[in-house]
Amino acid sequence: MKTPAVAETPQETITMKKATRARLVHGSSAVLAALVLVAPTTPARATSASNAVGLPGGNRVTVNAWHCGVYVSACDWKASTKMSGKRPRTARWIQNRAELEAHGVSVSLAVSKNPQATLTMVSRSLGVVRWRNTNASISDTWGQMRPSKGTVYVSTRSCGSAQVTGAIKVSEKCAYAGAS
Repeated sequence: MKTPAVAETPQETITMKKATRARLVHGSSAVLAALVLVAPTTPARATSASNAVGLPGGNRVTVNAWHCGVYVSACDWKASTKMSGKRPRTARWIQNRAELEAHGVSVSLAVSKNPQATLTMVSRSLGVVRWRNTNASISDTWGQMRPSKGTVYVSTRSCGSAQVTGAIKVSEKCAYAGAS
């Protein structure tokens, strides 16, 4: 075991204190730099959300939104609108609309999606993916977001609607995953 150096003169004591202070400042700077690198890519809140509505006959329509919490250059995302229940088992149509957005100053976003869905880039930082499934119980969309370097966080807003029967229609309900 090493014995700590002991200063023999007041000048050596001052030099040792300066060296110790410099190591602390350098170590603190390294920790702060690491936090700055991680902070822009980590949303402040949860990265998933759901919203459900009950229907006549015991059915339920649930809208889900999800995206990765931490990313380096790309972030996976998923959104769905799902009907559960038995009367009827499927809807005439069920639709999901996902709004994928990069947040920050002068940011941009590239979006990929599943083949059956359509993608509309509303702006450089906002893409909308939509899919209407006919005679089914789910409309789900998924893909990847590639935000630009200035992005502080990304968000997924999933909105769903359905025509269950001629008399039962679900107007659009949404779920939001991202920092608020």
